[in-house]
Amino acid sequence: MVTEAVYALVFSPHPADPEFGVGGTVARWAKEGKDTVYVICTNGDKGTNNPDISAEEMAKIREKEQLEAAKLIGVKDVIFLKHPDLGLEMANLAELKQEILKWFLTYRPEVVMTCDPGSPRYFSSPDHRVLGRAVLDAIWPTVLAPNNIRDLLAQGLKMHQAKEMFLWGSPEPNYYSDISDTYELKMKAAYIHQSQIGPKGANPDFPNMLVEGAKNAGKVINREYAEAFYRLEVLQRL
Repeated sequence: MVTEAVYALVFSPHPADPEFGVGGTVARWAKEGKDTVYVICTNGDKGTNNPDISAEEMAKIREKEQLEAAKLIGVKDVIFLKHPDLGLEMANLAELKQEILKWFLTYRPEVVMTCDPGSPRYFSSPDHRVLGRAVLDAIWPTVLAPNNIRDLLAQGLKMHQAKEMFLWGSPEPNYYSDISDTYELKMKAAYIHQSQIGPKGANPDFPNMLVEGAKNAGKVINREYAEAFYRLEVLQRL
């Protein structure tokens, strides 16, 4: 059992999403001595438009890419829940929240990061919608009520409350994280995910979107590069 709390816990729908959404911020925190853990909720096995790559092979490729990218950024640990890609809608929602809460109470972070469940509005991944909402509901109010988590407390875990949440991909961000000093590291980590953004990846134009997004966010705070989030202070009561 983990006994030392980490600074931040990132709940990601798929491999690669953390580098794309929060990589520069996490890299900056790592340089400041703040530990971050990734929880990757699906195995990414559908993340290809190549019919010659099997789901099993794609899952292995993406796990390998994720471990390499996280190591480069300075992530403390990576947890793989291994739900099927595009499968969180079909998962038992109560069980998914219990998985989320198990790792939340294990690592006891101050900050929780996940994707904004409402973005994009129409053509969005169901995994992003389901996970973002499940994490929000788990962090408030579920974890604040001991009768919701009796089984986890019986395993020796203790009550804990986060201070803040950061949602990446929000259409209306209210917080900008300066990543000017870690932008190049973020991009190096992002490019490790060649199954997604390389010449033969599913989204070869995505690096240009990352660059433009970081530049545009940086302009808001008069910095070269930034990552944009919707920041929430977590309610400390039911």
